[in-house]
Amino acid sequence: MISQRNLLWLVPLALLVTFPLWRIPLAAFLTPRGGYDPAYANVDTETHNFTMDKIRVQQIHSGKKSAEIRAENARTGDKPDEYVMTKVDTDVFDQNGAITNITADRGLYNIETKQLTLIDNVVINKTKDKQSLYTDLLYYDDEKRTVWCPGATRLVAEDAEIHGGSLRYEVETGQYEIGGRVRSVIEGFSRP
Repeated sequence: MISQRNLLWLVPLALLVTFPLWRIPLAAFLTPRGGYDPAYANVDTETHNFTMDKIRVQQIHSGKKSAEIRAENARTGDKPDEYVMTKVDTDVFDQNGAITNITADRGLYNIETKQLTLIDNVVINKTKDKQSLYTDLLYYDDEKRTVWCPGATRLVAEDAEIHGGSLRYEVETGQYEIGGRVRSVIEGFSRP
């Protein structure tokens, strides 16, 4: 008679001897169904896709607050470090602390370059100088402290209205450069 202790060794021995018989059916049973796509293993861990509501971004230039960008909502863009925003409301501060308010329907903000692009119904209000500017595309570069409007612009002041093909503005010096065909109306007189 076989003792219980020896019987315990017979089970692994039987599995080993009969392995060629049950290996093929077990392998067929354990094979994944539907195939395997190696692309599933290549997950990009560097992507950050999100949407935020009621955002506020503050920019600091030379130790002073230079701009504050507010938006109804923002989401990540197609490019890295870029936010796509809607209902943008921005305050740009000059060296004396005077505020220029800029609003737009849409905007793009790049975190690395600190550049703000405003699109559609862009309105700039310089309340200190009682001036308003209207355009459809504006680029603001916080590093260079410049505003660039490559398309048609309309500048309205107390006694003047100036239409131009483009506009460049230096925030620090307060100088405007209007390009393209310029038409101005000053105190009721029209100049082509």
